[in-house]
Amino acid sequence: MPLIRINCPQDSFTAEQKAKLVPLLVDALMRQEVDPVTDAGKDGTLCIFNEIAPHNCFPGTKVDPHTKRPFWIVELFADAGFFNQKRRDAAQLAVGKAFVEVLGDDGSSIDWGGQHIAPAYLKSLYCFMIEIPEGSWGAFGHTVSALEIAAIAGTDKNAARYNELKENTAKLKAARVS
Repeated sequence: MPLIRINCPQDSFTAEQKAKLVPLLVDALMRQEVDPVTDAGKDGTLCIFNEIAPHNCFPGTKVDPHTKRPFWIVELFADAGFFNQKRRDAAQLAVGKAFVEVLGDDGSSIDWGGQHIAPAYLKSLYCFMIEIPEGSWGAFGHTVSALEIAAIAGTDKNAARYNELKENTAKLKAARVS
């Protein structure tokens, strides 16, 4: 039951590009929650485009209310118990690949801060994993635990993945002060 929010300048994507990007982003996140990805997991994921008027977008230090410079902020919200660093890294990589699949590879590249970025427009892609603490995710008008989400999404059908989730969730519960 994750949530994906894409913040971007208005008209950054065509309707067709959005339609192609959404399932790729859902898959990027769901592959880290459920193995294999289930229809229930996909259907329970909400994806929102938050398009910002150009006069409210200021990428970089130059204030230009008419900027055409693209940027994308992708926020992936999910229960924290589903993730470890390997899974976060895999989700980040999959989000970048989704953008390249939808926007194409123009053959450009840039070296920036010791990182090689290709295509260069990925320099303007920011992706944040928003991990919701156990006991803070709500749906259906009440709190839903990671294990309840797992039962809905089908994570509990893969014993190894479900045991990883239970272990992560137990550690997160133990570390929580309230």
